Amino acid sequence: MDGVLQWLKLVAVSFMVLVLVLKVIVLLWWRPKRIEDHFSRQGIRGPPYHFFIGNVKELVGMMLKASSQPMPFSHNILPRVLSFYHHWKKIYGATFLVWFGPTVRLTVADPDLIREIFTSKSEFYEKNEAHPLIRQLEGDGLLSLKGEKWAHHRKIITPTFHMENLKLLVPLVAQRVTHMLDKWSAMSTNTGEIEIEVCEWFQTLTEDVITRTAFGTSYEDGKAIFRLQAQQMVLAAEAFQKVFIPGYRGMSKSR
Repeated sequence: MDGVLQWLKLVAVSFMVLVLVLKVIVLLWWRPKRIEDHFSRQGIRGPPYHFFIGNVKELVGMMLKASSQPMPFSHNILPRVLSFYHHWKKIYGATFLVWFGPTVRLTVADPDLIREIFTSKSEFYEKNEAHPLIRQLEGDGLLSLKGEKWAHHRKIITPTFHMENLKLLVPLVAQRVTHMLDKWSAMSTNTGEIEIEVCEWFQTLTEDVITRTAFGTSYEDGKAIFRLQAQQMVLAAEAFQKVFIPGYRGMSKSR
């Protein structure tokens, strides 16, 4: 009798292991290959899927290589900031698949298709759930909301971004840009040359325009808020790189 029970236990365990292995194979191999085949029949291809890791190894390698090299003197920053997209677009076209592990992403660059995704048929496209810490930073906005709540928020802000309303802001934006250029001229040497950190100046320009157009106040009044937001972004980026365990809050080591 004991021998029969042991045999039944062994069969049950073997069956559970077999089911688990089959699920892993389906999730990490069979399903991705079916998706690849489905899009391939529509003429959409991409870098081939690799078991479990997808294209992550290639993607990270290209980004590290691009960041280790000096930027060329050009306005085209795509090869630097999105090196994987720049590389694969030349091979597979403007629309292609990228695999982040077993999860696929369809890369789209066609303006008409992008407009369709974000406006006329947005309800058919699911949004990825953001990291809980990122959600705390972003709050409930268009990036995270879905369904009726998303439609309600979009309806509220749409008039603000109507072309006729945006045209009213052009004089103020031009004034702030001129003000920035005047500062550059004052900083230049007798030869008319000046070396500046463009990123910092343009960040300040953007914040200046936002505070004056959206809140009707000066940049100096809103500068503290932008600095706090920048600190929040840094902290959120650091937290995002750590393992998140639902329901668990770790203690910070900094004291």
